[in-house]
Formats: sequence, structure tokens, C-alpha cells
Amino acid sequence: MARVRAQARAQGVQSEMRYRLRLAKLESAVFVSHLGTMRAFERAVRRARLPVAYTEGYHPHPKYSFATALGVGMTSEAEYVDIELIDRADSPVGSRAVLEAVGRELPPGLSVLAVAQVMEGSRTGLASGIRWASYRVEISLGMALAAAELLGQASFEIEIAGKGGKKTVDVRPMVRCAAPQGRALEFTIACGGRAHLRPGDFLSALGSIAGEKVRTDGFGVHRTGLFFEVESRLVAPEAHECTDLVIAAGL
Repeated sequence: MARVRAQARAQGVQSEMRYRLRLAKLESAVFVSHLGTMRAFERAVRRARLPVAYTEGYHPHPKYSFATALGVGMTSEAEYVDIELIDRADSPVGSRAVLEAVGRELPPGLSVLAVAQVMEGSRTGLASGIRWASYRVEISLGMALAAAELLGQASFEIEIAGKGGKKTVDVRPMVRCAAPQGRALEFTIACGGRAHLRPGDFLSALGSIAGEKVRTDGFGVHRTGLFFEVESRLVAPEAHECTDLVIAAGL
């Protein structure tokens, strides 16, 4: 496939190339839902006049793929989206052009932090590849001690409410790490795949240990990263099977 695309470019024939964008969602956009964020991004891409590739069939759709949704009320520096663009040998797009074009058109509260080109042949997509997410939230001393206590246990069961009602879940295997940094707690928990732990449920578990009532709606929580797991290592999506990484100025 890579050889076919290379030959196509050499002949000036169009080829589709996947770009991976890392976005930030700031305080002014905390009440925007995941669907609202998707729509804002799609409008920005249209205004940027990028050559977006579309699906085939009676109802073609632009080829976008968003990573796991961020809860309303949270801020983030790790929102990811893959977009497929039409690339030609005589007019290649490139990561920097994507970063600058989309960055100019995003509304207040959203910004582009980095763009990379996904390597041809990569089979790791955002929806299927994300396994862990890291967060930061301000906590009390009691909550910090509770995090250390939870990590020291082999299992810790809590009751979690879902679409099918409440169920008891052992959350300990879904907590990779948790450590205080000043007045904040930084923690990494399971995200996507067969295991998924919401930040609010993790904080609720700590609250039950500390004997404190905590907010579980996501407000005050900041997402710092999303990760693939490659040979037991956490790898940021823009660093896995990607090239031509461009980072926004000032970062």
C-alpha cells in the first residue's frame, strides 16, 4: 500500500494522508459537550478549506476520528482527533500547514497544540488504541493519603452507576499511578478498551477512604494526557507511528 501511494504521488495522483491533532480545551469551553467540540472542530476545518477526504456511498461523511470523550466541566491539554486529507505530490499539505490553518479558525476555548502525520501502514487508531488517561486535580491532605492507601491495596471495590444501573467494580487494577504534586493530585487511570474508569468515580473512591465528600461531576479536573500502551509503556498518540511532528509555538 505504501508503495502504491508513493507511485501515485509521483504521478501527481491524489492520495489520502492521516493527520493527528492534539487540542486543548480551556476554561472558557468547559460547558461545551463532546458533541459540541466535534462540531466546532468540523466547522473550523471547513473554514480552513483543507482538502478533507470523504467516505464513499450515498451519504459521504468527512473522515474524522475523535478520541475518548471529555466530560463536561473538565479542561484538557490532550484532546485528539485524526483527520484524513487529500495529499498530492504537486501540493502536499504537511503538519505545519494543518496546525496553522486549523489554529486560525478554532473558536475561543479551543486551540491546536501539535500536529503529526500518521505513518502509512499504521493500524493503531485513536478509538481502538487509547488505554490510559492522566489527570490533575487539587485535593486535600486527606485525599492524598487516601490515594496512597488505595495504591497499597490489592483490590478496592466501589459501586459505580452506569447505563444498566449500579454495579460493584474493583477499581484497583484500573489505577496505574497516583501521586501528589504540591496541592494537586496527578493520577493515571484506565480509559477505553475493556476497562474504563471515570475521574469522578476514582475521586469518589478516594473520598470514601478519606471520609470526605468530593465532587464527582468533573469540575476542577484537568486532563493532561491520553496514551496507547506499547510493550507496557505509555506512549502519547502523536509519538506512536507518526512523523512530521509540529508543536505550536510557545509550548
